[in-house]
Order: sequence, then C-alpha cells, then structure tokens
Amino acid sequence: MRIFYVTQGVHRTGGQFVNLDHVAALRRMGYDARFLFIRPDDEPPGVFTPEFPYGYEPPPWQTTLAGLTADDVLSVGEMFGAGALAVADTPCRKVIHNQGPYYSFAAFGDVSAMAAWGAEAMILPSGFAADMLARLGWTRPSHVVRPVLDPVFAAAQGPRRLQIAATPNRRPQEWRLIRGAVRSLRPDLGAVPWVEIKGLARPGVARLMASSEIFLALGQLEGLGLPPLEAMATGALVVGFDGGGGREYATPDNGDWFPDGAHLEIAETLARRVDELRAGETFEARRAAGRATAARFSQDNFEAQLAAAWAAIAGPP
Repeated sequence: MRIFYVTQGVHRTGGQFVNLDHVAALRRMGYDARFLFIRPDDEPPGVFTPEFPYGYEPPPWQTTLAGLTADDVLSVGEMFGAGALAVADTPCRKVIHNQGPYYSFAAFGDVSAMAAWGAEAMILPSGFAADMLARLGWTRPSHVVRPVLDPVFAAAQGPRRLQIAATPNRRPQEWRLIRGAVRSLRPDLGAVPWVEIKGLARPGVARLMASSEIFLALGQLEGLGLPPLEAMATGALVVGFDGGGGREYATPDNGDWFPDGAHLEIAETLARRVDELRAGETFEARRAAGRATAARFSQDNFEAQLAAAWAAIAGPP
C-alpha cells in the first residue's frame, strides 16, 4: 500500500506546508507516503519541477497516473478540482484532506458529489472544521489532525517594539479600515508603526512577530488559522478576528477576539492595548496563556493524531 498526497507541487503557503508535514511524518512512521503532482495546464511537457523548501528532503513523487492500483490511497485537497478530476477514474481508494471547510464545495458541488467521487473519509485540521462538515451532511468518517507549529516561532526572540504586525492578504481592505480608524480616532497614535508581513520565509515571519508587541489577526474563512497561533508562540499580543476556525483555540485569556464586522471594536481595542503598553503593562499572563495555547500544536500531538487517522483509514504501516 502507498499513500499519495495529490497536489500541484508548489509549497509556498501554510496549507501546502501542511501537506509536506503529513508526508514526512507518515514516512517516519513507516508508511510509504509519496506525492502525486498534477501539473498546471500552462506547464508545457518536460518543464515541470516541483518546489520544495530549502533543507527539506523530497520524498518519492510522480506526475503521471501510471502504476496506481487499488491498494493505493489518494489524499486530495478540498479545493483541488483539477487533482480530484484527474484521479476520479483510478482504482485507488480516496480521501479528502479538507483544510478549509468554507471551501468544501470549490472542487465538489456538494456532499453527495464527494461520495460519488469515492471519498471514504475526510481529514480535517480542527474540531470546528469537523463539526461544520457534519452539519453540512458529511456522514462518513472524519479524522481531526491539527497541524504542527514550526518550532521557529517559539524560539524567536525580540527585542520587542511597540508596533502592530499583520498578514493582511485575506482582508486587505479591512486592514486599511482598521488602521485608518485607529489613526482617525486617536491621532496621537499616528507614530505607532503598522507592519505588513509578506514575502518572508518562516524564520523571517517569526522574527517580525517576535519583535512586535501586537499581532492583528486578519484570518477569514479559516479551517483553523495558523498565523495567530504562530504569533502567540512568539509572545505577541493577539487582537482581531477569530476567522471561524480560530474558535478552536481563541479564549479571553489568550487574546482579544472578534467576529466579522467588528472593525471599530478592534480599532478601539488596539488603541487601548497601545495605551496600556505605554503605561507599563507587561501582559505576562496573557503572553503565557498564548504560548501555552500554541504549545498544544506540537510535533508529538500532530504525529499522534496523524497516526490515529491513517491507522483508521489504511491500517498500520
């Protein structure tokens, strides 16, 4: 038996790194885990080369369906319609790796289409995501495998500056709205820097989070939401949206969390936190609670959940 994670062969975002973590961990457990890369339509024959992060040892991979058998198990993402279509007629067993429950119907029209495609089980990143799929009508087995936080975040050090950092790619207009609201309502805070995190590898992201007093959470339609957890691991104070999936870990002790639409409330809270930091408040209890929350997303916990999921799906290695 072989386990193939079906992807495009690009590894730049959080979800793509999660696929790498799954395959690497499964191989350490003794499973024959591999990648099946479905090439983008605009890649001419003979040109495609998968992208792996620096220092990552690539597992076996292939770009054709040749040799797939009924003993193989394919794991396909909820949004990867091209991948799902490409393997639809193979004899393999099939699993959906649903990292984004809000995007469950990007590749499949509905739950019955998932079943018709052959999905016998689903792997999800949180209990929140599993509950959402159950409410949508998914009745086949669900396995929660929470991702691991890269230890680079917990190891990152300051010195910390009074600045607000964020990854605004999901909510660029709302980032500008909240920033403008703070500056408009509190002109005296105009000198506080707002730092946009983009174009950095994980060590750079970790250093920037660790050097910022506040991280503005701008997650949206999340199955879990890793950036706030990464920020908590560095000791930054988290203020912002729970993004849906953040309800898995968001508490009043580890951050200031808000639902969609609470832009002015977030702006007011940011201003209040800046005032308190300037007045000498250290927020040690909140930082400790954040670090403790992030520590739950450890390598050991991740591998235990992953092993349980695949033992239930495919048996022991």
